[in-house]
Amino acid sequence: MEIYMAPMEGVTNYVFRKAYIKHFSGVDKFFTPFITPHMKKGFSRSERMELDKDYNKGQNLIVQILTNSAGDFLRLSDEIKEMGYSEFNINLGCPSGTVTSKGRGSGFLQDTKALDRFFYEIFEKSTGIKISVKTRIGFCDYDEWDALLRVYEKYDFNEIIIHPRLRSDFYKNNVYMQAFTQACKTLKVKIVYNGDINTQKGFKILNEELRKNGVDAVMIGRGLVRNPLLPEAIKTGVDMTDLKKTVEFLDDIKEEYLLLDFGERNTLFKLKELWGMVLSDEIYAKTLKKIRKADTINEYNKHIEELK
Repeated sequence: MEIYMAPMEGVTNYVFRKAYIKHFSGVDKFFTPFITPHMKKGFSRSERMELDKDYNKGQNLIVQILTNSAGDFLRLSDEIKEMGYSEFNINLGCPSGTVTSKGRGSGFLQDTKALDRFFYEIFEKSTGIKISVKTRIGFCDYDEWDALLRVYEKYDFNEIIIHPRLRSDFYKNNVYMQAFTQACKTLKVKIVYNGDINTQKGFKILNEELRKNGVDAVMIGRGLVRNPLLPEAIKTGVDMTDLKKTVEFLDDIKEEYLLLDFGERNTLFKLKELWGMVLSDEIYAKTLKKIRKADTINEYNKHIEELK
């Protein structure tokens, strides 16, 4: 089973990924959080770091692009291709209102004719690159999936990563496996499953369905952040967690942010977001509350000692 680390804006970024491959194994493919085309300015500092080949060494890293303009995609992919990248993933899954209101991310799924024109142009004009898609199964209605599949089956994608939820579901409600199975039967390209993989035991049950559909790759986001050992657990078939190792992992993330001059305030913000996912069990509620109240790195370090 191939395992991909999901691109999560502000979470599975270049700092997270660098520390992750130092402490853990099991991830076969990494993705940058989405990069958007900038017509009047260059890449931001964080985007330059996401794309820095030296900084991201040791990762099979794919660049994810967020746009609904074929011209912008072609210009941006050409620019990034010069940095040494040859595969690009198109974000058609982001449910954020600030993204969908501009017809991007899962908002682009509302207009299949425009989506079809977009794909036609980028496949017609791009050269020397592989193109993949990360998609939801519709915007607000399961019936939208049929029309989307008719668009997807026209093009030679390297792979299609499917999160079988609607945009209106955000991250709630159950995944709609019927739509995923339909895609596996309809599409001829490689299909990757994404959604609600949180434990090794849960994956074992899911994998029975994936095998029936010939799927041998999954993308994991929140479940991997919550338990960084999850990819290894899935590959070995042995359930494993290690809070001490996770503490060491987040200590390295803390030191890297400080080394990169993020400052205490921004570093604490990043760490608190991560700990909110790691310490989601009720037994850690008091410790998590203390971590979230920390105003300085010294105060934060004191509370982290309780977990060691």
